[in-house]
Amino acid sequence: MLITKGIFERKIPEFNAANCIIEGIELMDEEKFKEFSRDLLKDRDFIKDRQDEMYIDSAGQVHGLLALNMDSGDGILIDSQGYDYPRYTAFLPNIKSYIDNHISMVVDKIIEEATNNSSNGSWVIYFDEIEENHGLIINENNGIGTLLLAELEEREELAELEIGDNCFDMMFYSKHLNFIDDEIEQNMKM
Repeated sequence: MLITKGIFERKIPEFNAANCIIEGIELMDEEKFKEFSRDLLKDRDFIKDRQDEMYIDSAGQVHGLLALNMDSGDGILIDSQGYDYPRYTAFLPNIKSYIDNHISMVVDKIIEEATNNSSNGSWVIYFDEIEENHGLIINENNGIGTLLLAELEEREELAELEIGDNCFDMMFYSKHLNFIDDEIEQNMKM
């Protein structure tokens, strides 16, 4: 049996879905998410503190803050329009699996780049590089960085991982490195 949640509209001619960009994620456990979702018109500090993450850009894309239930995987995308409560919302059932998959693919690409280009196992990737190359915005306490860090920590290729002010500083086990220096390769052929 496949079970999910949905919001149904009566007799609508089409869905008016907007392109949405998740600028940040507020990670919640089941209890906190239930409390939040049962009183959506209440002012919230996490919304007040992150209003800059919620806006509509010149292309009409909604930039929002996702309240994510880490237990069930459901989420509520918020565009507060400058208010301290979720003035506009979209319910996103099972969004966590989509986010987890996306984060995992980004980490795969980061690790592939690092292991193919590092001669000594040391690799630093800056948050602005991640945003530019992979579309993930990492700011202090925006939730996306937390999920990315958790995924990196699970990877067997990494021997060490440190978080800098604006980067992840990584050290890989040598057995996972694919880098071959041109000079070394020439010497191997002789």
